[in-house]
Amino acid sequence: MIFQPCSSAACHFDKVATMPIIYFEVFIFVMAAASLFFLSKITDKIFLRFAIIALGVFIFEFFTAPMWHNFRLGELAYVYRDVSWVLTIGWSTIILVPVVLIDKYLVHFKEWHKFLLYLLFVFIIALWAEKAVVGLGIRAYAPESLEVIKDHFVPWFNIPWSSFYYIPVFMTLVIGFYKYWSLVIDKKLLIPMKKIKWGRELLIVLLAVIFFEIMIEPMVLNANLPAWSYFYRDVSILMSGIWIIIIWLAIGFVDKFLVHFNLIEKFIAYLLVAGIITTPIEAWLIASQYRVYGPSTVANFSGYTLPFTSVPIEVIFAVPFYLALIIASSKYWIYILENRRKNDSSIKNNA
Repeated sequence: MIFQPCSSAACHFDKVATMPIIYFEVFIFVMAAASLFFLSKITDKIFLRFAIIALGVFIFEFFTAPMWHNFRLGELAYVYRDVSWVLTIGWSTIILVPVVLIDKYLVHFKEWHKFLLYLLFVFIIALWAEKAVVGLGIRAYAPESLEVIKDHFVPWFNIPWSSFYYIPVFMTLVIGFYKYWSLVIDKKLLIPMKKIKWGRELLIVLLAVIFFEIMIEPMVLNANLPAWSYFYRDVSILMSGIWIIIIWLAIGFVDKFLVHFNLIEKFIAYLLVAGIITTPIEAWLIASQYRVYGPSTVANFSGYTLPFTSVPIEVIFAVPFYLALIIASSKYWIYILENRRKNDSSIKNNA
């Protein structure tokens, strides 16, 4: 562990790298370096772009850590539990290369067309990457994830069929996170929103939350809710609806009353407004046994709790991570839809 010693059972796993895994790690480093060198020739601020994608990947990996395990990458390869900076570099490279190339050479494509191409190319590469980490014995799945997978694996690839859902959701959130911050990096000028499209914004947030909630369902049990509210395993429209409404209202509040804030200030405001509301609600849901974390999730907890509550300290960190991915990707699409008819060169500043 890089950050701190860990005595938790979640840290007691095989970290000793085999020679094939060492070669694989060298391959990741070489490809990342070569990609950054090549991309630096066709776009600016490439290291900042890479850092933003890496942050999005790390947030996702940290949040979903209980769902799968990463073994045998070497003692120094781990940042938190079995979350590895080596794999973060690998995933970030896989995402960055197609996104930058498509943005560079298909500049006249509509944004949603480009986004579909991002997902297509990244998904194809990611399938092979997932096959590699499974084949090398790096990737394993938590018992709760295996219960969902139910031995349904893609022939020859030996990866779960559910990867065809997980990977696109993962990539959509991370690419959306990057594209939001690329508006800042590229100093994009946005049309001021004359009127908030509340219904459209609600739909965007709803889709982002529901897709993510279905993906992370193995991590936590939504219990003791009315039977009619469950629409996929224990994913409940009541529970998901809470997060949807809070995020939707937080975005609308900031956009309505802090209209002169720039994109960075707005993002911080979104997190603060939504986080201040969601954290005590999550604490109450845990205390009331409406939210019950699975064994693999509990195993990742350090045992420290928020003072005067029973809320694990990891949940306090997880809430803003969850919000960061959902809000950034949602706001990216909100901005794009608001500005879809205007050429970038004629767009006015909404910073």
